[in-house]
Amino acid sequence: MNTPAPSDVGRLVHLGIGNFARAHTLVATQRAGGWSVSAFTGRTAAMADALNAQDGQYGLIVRGAEDDEVSIVDVIDEVHPADDVDALVRLVADPFTAVVTLTITEKGYAAGNDPATSAPARLALGLKARREAGVTDPIALVSCDNLTGNGDVLREAVLAAADEETRTWFAGHVDVISTMVDRITPSADEGAAALVTERTGLADTVPVVTEPFTEWVVQDSFRGRRPEWEKAGVQLTDDLELHELRKLRLLNGAHTLMAYAGQVAGLERVDEAIRHREVRALVEQLWSEARSTLDLPAADLDAYTAALEERFRNPRLADNLIRIAADGSAKLPVRALPVIAELGGPEKAPGEVAAVAAWTAWVTERVRAGHEVKDPQAEAIAAAAVLENTTDRISALLDLLDVPAVDPLVDAVIAEEKRLPRP
Repeated sequence: MNTPAPSDVGRLVHLGIGNFARAHTLVATQRAGGWSVSAFTGRTAAMADALNAQDGQYGLIVRGAEDDEVSIVDVIDEVHPADDVDALVRLVADPFTAVVTLTITEKGYAAGNDPATSAPARLALGLKARREAGVTDPIALVSCDNLTGNGDVLREAVLAAADEETRTWFAGHVDVISTMVDRITPSADEGAAALVTERTGLADTVPVVTEPFTEWVVQDSFRGRRPEWEKAGVQLTDDLELHELRKLRLLNGAHTLMAYAGQVAGLERVDEAIRHREVRALVEQLWSEARSTLDLPAADLDAYTAALEERFRNPRLADNLIRIAADGSAKLPVRALPVIAELGGPEKAPGEVAAVAAWTAWVTERVRAGHEVKDPQAEAIAAAAVLENTTDRISALLDLLDVPAVDPLVDAVIAEEKRLPRP
């Protein structure tokens, strides 16, 4: 393992300073010790303004089933708005910067090659400046977004936006690191800020609420300096893929199913969904199918799903289903469809089919009720959801998942929609 010496310090630049990064990546970086953080917002400057007004500090509320643990995270030196390209270029070109972490969501990696709108394109400019400055120290780009092979996705996005000289220089000077991240981080409730002030004295306008569980598995392929994340329980590994699949198919798969089936059943929160007899039965079926595709000991999978259930049942976390329902057209093709294919078709994977059917039912009900669907294909979803003929509607929605109209999944989803639990 490429463990840095305790004296090694450096600067970490983070892109996309939202709730998850502040509950996960930056907490681990603070516990590692010795590193400073310069952060950039995702879409608006609001978070930069708020955090800079608090000298980079914010309150972290770890919400257990019975009580809250409140602490102050104080690892951020400065926060810039996303459009401050000059600041990012300057920081990436600085030899003291050794790591760039990203939480820019799945959509951020497909934002194109314009630095005005694309974080990978801005990174490409920073790397060009680092190359032109003659910096020889390696720099690591670490994706912390919830998508499979996130390092590969990041590499492709940055190289696509880079000039030819930087692409040639890239392999010798840049490590691109895949990671698997896991910590449920719902939106802060109205009392969160007051709780931080009461427990710590910090007047905090942007507190973060999260769960006790946290997991971060990081590909161990750094050539240069990095924080000693091991101090925070981070696992460095040469075999990341199996960890990714376990989380993707058991945690994320169950989340996706509950997000849609729970709302179709009239529920609002994850803890309500996992306690609902019929929704819980669907989750158990999905877990049974997904487990059969994972080459892990049964005891390990038992422990993992038991921990998931405990997390889902936490009534004080109050994680809203609508929050995790976003971007279904991007999630189902990687969370449900591969399991259906690996098991031999829809008839072999009714739990995964239920996840797809819950999505088609939910978007249909939501569109027809005049509500927004947060999804990169929102317009196409809206057009498909209003089709009167059921087969046409399902075929059009599944087409957005790249499922052909003649696929047996179409009929399976039509049948499963009718069996979903309702209020």
